[in-house]
Amino acid sequence: MTSNARPHVFFLMCDELRADSLGFMGNSVVQTPHLDELSRDSVIFENAYTNCPMCVPARASMMTGRNPLSNGVLDNAMRMVEDEKPLPDLLRKSGYTTTMFGKLHVHRTPEECGFDEFKFGYPDPNTSFLGIQDPEVRKKATFKKNEGDIPLVIHGESPTHPDQTSCSRLTEDYIQRMERIAADEKPIFHYLSLMDPHTPYMPTKPYSEMYNPDELPLPQNAGRTLADKPITQRYFHKVRGFDKLNEEDYRKSLASYYGLVTHVDDRIGKVIARLKELGLYEDSLIIFTSDHGSMMGEHGFIEKWGHMYEPVVRIPLLVKLPGNLNSGSRLDTFAEIIDLLPTVLDAAGVDIPEEVQGMSLLPVCRGERKVHRTEAHSQYFCGSIHVEPALMIRNHDFKLTVYPEQESIHEKLYGDHYLKYSAFFDQPLVEGELYDLHNDPYEERNLFDDPAYAQQQAQLLSKLTEWKAGLGPLADYRGLKQANMKTLYKFILDQANNWTKVSDALKADQGLTQCARQKREISVEL
Repeated sequence: MTSNARPHVFFLMCDELRADSLGFMGNSVVQTPHLDELSRDSVIFENAYTNCPMCVPARASMMTGRNPLSNGVLDNAMRMVEDEKPLPDLLRKSGYTTTMFGKLHVHRTPEECGFDEFKFGYPDPNTSFLGIQDPEVRKKATFKKNEGDIPLVIHGESPTHPDQTSCSRLTEDYIQRMERIAADEKPIFHYLSLMDPHTPYMPTKPYSEMYNPDELPLPQNAGRTLADKPITQRYFHKVRGFDKLNEEDYRKSLASYYGLVTHVDDRIGKVIARLKELGLYEDSLIIFTSDHGSMMGEHGFIEKWGHMYEPVVRIPLLVKLPGNLNSGSRLDTFAEIIDLLPTVLDAAGVDIPEEVQGMSLLPVCRGERKVHRTEAHSQYFCGSIHVEPALMIRNHDFKLTVYPEQESIHEKLYGDHYLKYSAFFDQPLVEGELYDLHNDPYEERNLFDDPAYAQQQAQLLSKLTEWKAGLGPLADYRGLKQANMKTLYKFILDQANNWTKVSDALKADQGLTQCARQKREISVEL
């Protein structure tokens, strides 16, 4: 036990890990024995949600305890409002040692976030999220990329040895740092952020051979039509080439994804085992979660983009309390990723800033309360094609999403974009979704325009409006005023006519010479 009973905090985070891909969450196919074991000592949140199913906004929400509409990070290209107070900084100022291993991805440096020590990790020796780099290795490899914007590897096999993957090497470094904790006088916030199971969905052997695609059950909504869905979903489905995929792709993607999940489970297992060997496990707070989930063929999507279906917004969440209090408890009350900052601060005895919108989970973990939240919220925004974010609210029975001002998508497209002035935009405009999740868990029947459900829609819309108004001052999210201009995002340029804004921002960047501006590499960071 640390001095003054302030617990060590081991924060374990994955990327793109959906809640239902784990054994303790009811998946009978995927093998996750180590996380299943951790769940038996933890409080299990069965209805935890991300506040945005996109990497940077989700992580910024977790780090600030505030919604994207408030902290300014609504999409992957936007940076945090300057006066936001990240979790590590609050802990460091209160006497914690703060360490980070892995992916940060909030468009602030680790120092700016408050980390004393940090290591971003290692590039895979053979692959990136866009594929295999070496042409000779690529010729011998088996993989497939989606044929459209942001072409990522959606299934395949990595030639990298399992002990040499980025996640494996990073985990070893994380464990080595744990060896010095016992001698530390201060409690530690020890953050491990693993990339897997994010794309590329290319597990290495033996994980690539663990799951037979032909034997995997697919959801009943795999490849389903999007005719009754908002245009944002139909747009991303089209431009990313998902309309060219078939059942074989869904099955192979799922097999590859499950392989990565089991690979991650083995890495987490090593962390937990060493914590126990070092005597650090029992009295520590351990949190395991993910930033968002991923689609595996549902509605014809692989990965994410443009929607807020359950596979992408629902995330796993385990909270192992010091002393394993209430171990194995399963809670169906709602939790959000913004609740993690106040939970850690509460456990550490640190005052929670007044502007934090999340709420500590400790009262429900300890059994002092039965209900944490009665609804969950999320949002989706792509600054290159939207002027207003889509918003989501769900309770235990119904889920409502609203997609305002979708006409902006067509207005922002290049004049020569292949969808400009096409019949694609002549389809009926669907302004939102309403699902009866009790009777329609796969979100197949959109009840948004069904008069029989007008009352449920009006009630949820009223609550959503009230929730947004209760956030207080909102960030200025229109345009690219807060965009991170150190990295240009290719999809900003491809998906909409934002070159003028980007060009102006570049000219204002006094840290670059004209030559450097001309040679700047356009890249995508997901």
